[in-house]
Amino acid sequence: MLMMSPTSLKTPVPLTYKLRILIFNKGNTMKYLLLILLTATLMSCSGGRNSTGYSLINDMMYSETYEAFSTNPVFYDGQTMQPPPAGTIARGHMPQPMTADGQPVVQENPYAMTEYTWKRGELLFQRTCSHCHGAQGQGDGKVVTEGGFPAPPKFRSRTFKYSKRDSYPAGEIFNVITYGKGNMASHAQNLYPEDRWYVAEYVREKLMTRGKK
Repeated sequence: MLMMSPTSLKTPVPLTYKLRILIFNKGNTMKYLLLILLTATLMSCSGGRNSTGYSLINDMMYSETYEAFSTNPVFYDGQTMQPPPAGTIARGHMPQPMTADGQPVVQENPYAMTEYTWKRGELLFQRTCSHCHGAQGQGDGKVVTEGGFPAPPKFRSRTFKYSKRDSYPAGEIFNVITYGKGNMASHAQNLYPEDRWYVAEYVREKLMTRGKK
């Protein structure tokens, strides 16, 4: 009968198991962490001030097209970024006609006023204008009453001696909203042109009445 020694019956230990023991040993774990930290530190310190470091996703760093501010042999001036052709208008931005002295032309409202647009004009006024002008246009917004800023003219005052039947068109209010006036800055960045018309119509029709003379 063939007898086998106890040592020959031992199951070989997998290499991965040995590595796990080596790595996760309490004494070795800290050493490996310090080694990783040291390696990362040395890698981050490599390169000069203008170095972008290592590129892992080259498609995001190196474009096959010309960069905006790079030279370009295709165009006569050698620049990639070109000025827009004369007479072009940016999408969504219709320029307002100006008078000979550079003042904006007072236009008529190109949008029909419906129940929805009246409500939208009121909503936008309360959100965008009432903090100064007040909910009813009496110049008593919180910016004035609590912030100490100068009060704007009341819509129902001698300053605005206009009724909806007078010659103070909504286009005049539209221009004030767009370009600002006095202490009021331009609100063109806060409201789309269409919404400015709704606010202008709401202010003129609902808040402005003839003041006492």
